Amino acid sequence: MKKRLRKKLHKGEFQQYGISLMVPVNVENIETALDMITNIADQYKILFCGCGLGRFVLPSEEYGELEIPSKVEFLISAIAFGEEQLPDCIIGYFVNPIEKDIRRDVADKVNAELENALKVEFKINCRIGLWN
Repeated sequence: MKKRLRKKLHKGEFQQYGISLMVPVNVENIETALDMITNIADQYKILFCGCGLGRFVLPSEEYGELEIPSKVEFLISAIAFGEEQLPDCIIGYFVNPIEKDIRRDVADKVNAELENALKVEFKINCRIGLWN
C-alpha cells in the first residue's frame, strides 16, 4: 500500500492509538468523576472526549480545528441522537491531539491515576486504534 493511501486510511505508521474508558456513575457523582477524568487528561496534555448521563465532554475551541478520530465521533453522535442507550456510566476516549498517539508509558500513568482518583471499578483499554 502506498504511503499516501496509508496516511488517508490511518494505517501502518499513521495509526493513531488512544485509551478507551468506561466508568460506572450515578447522578450524584457524575460531575466529580468527569472533573477527575478531565483533570487527569489535562495533567498529561491529552484530551478526554466522552459522555454520560446526558453530559458531554468535547474539545474546546482553544485547540482549534481538530480531526476527531472516527470511533470518538461515532460514539458521541450515537449517544447524542439517542441511538445507543447506555447504563449509568461515563464512556469515552482519551486522545492526543498534538502527537496523534498516546505512548504506552503515558497510558500506564493515566491508568494508575484513574485507579487512585475514581475509587470504583472501571474498564480501560490502554491501546486502542481510534480510526479502524
